[in-house]
Amino acid sequence: MAEDPANTQQVACWNGIDGIVVINMDSHPERWEEFKRGAGACLPLDRLHRLSAVVGVEVPGFGQAPWFTERTGERSRFWGGSAGCALSHRRAVEMARDKGWRHVLILEDDAQLDPVTPEADRLIARALRLTGSYMFYLGFNKPRPYGRPVMTEGEAQLWQIEGVLATHAYLVPEPIYDLMLSVLPRENNVWEWLARYKAIDSFYKDILSMMPGVRTYAIMPQLIHQAGMASSISNQAAGEGGYSCEGLPLLLDSPAGFWHRLCLPFRKMKIRLNSLRTLLRARRGGLPGKRRKR
Repeated sequence: MAEDPANTQQVACWNGIDGIVVINMDSHPERWEEFKRGAGACLPLDRLHRLSAVVGVEVPGFGQAPWFTERTGERSRFWGGSAGCALSHRRAVEMARDKGWRHVLILEDDAQLDPVTPEADRLIARALRLTGSYMFYLGFNKPRPYGRPVMTEGEAQLWQIEGVLATHAYLVPEPIYDLMLSVLPRENNVWEWLARYKAIDSFYKDILSMMPGVRTYAIMPQLIHQAGMASSISNQAAGEGGYSCEGLPLLLDSPAGFWHRLCLPFRKMKIRLNSLRTLLRARRGGLPGKRRKR
């Protein structure tokens, strides 16, 4: 495919990334067209791949016991969306593995790319030389994470962090593909997986980022924001649950203090115990519905 001269700078910036996967629902072609007019126009066209998102309400087991009961109620479609989102991200990693890509950038179709500064360009090139298993967020949602800067290029910084709530723009290298595919859900276990972990961004933050040998990074200032529109994949309204990036200050929290680091093993234990508790509760009464206002 011929290279657009207007994309020269951006292609140079992303030349260490073998594939860029954009998750988009077949039922929303207008979002794919909007993405190409915006962020897609700033990315190398020969590495841009559209991936059909999984329709969660069509996954076997949707709406059926034991995971769906009267308790789940109108939230059933929300859980269907969460299933579709998790399975779509699994397919993106499978695509990268099957194609033999060394690095893949996974985007959702509401991603919005800011202009790439020369400093960010150099920082990305340095970051792509990192080895081992890691996740590299080019944009993230609330809450802001604890972390510390590990690379600096002018005003651009790479922080090593504990993990964030985000799936709209992250990069992963080949060494982590098999690990991710061993823990991400398949269609035959996605409802049980959601009963335990709730959503893929929560799983990345609370479980995957805490696994031995896995590191999590974020670039600041953020390069890719999430549009303030409802998610067509997860059936979640724009900004629901504080997940929107809009208005988030371009600063990370200061490095974690002594007590925060000391309590880390106990927080890990609490997360795992809570996930087991939610799984057992869902086995008895199904996936939860909306909480009642007191």
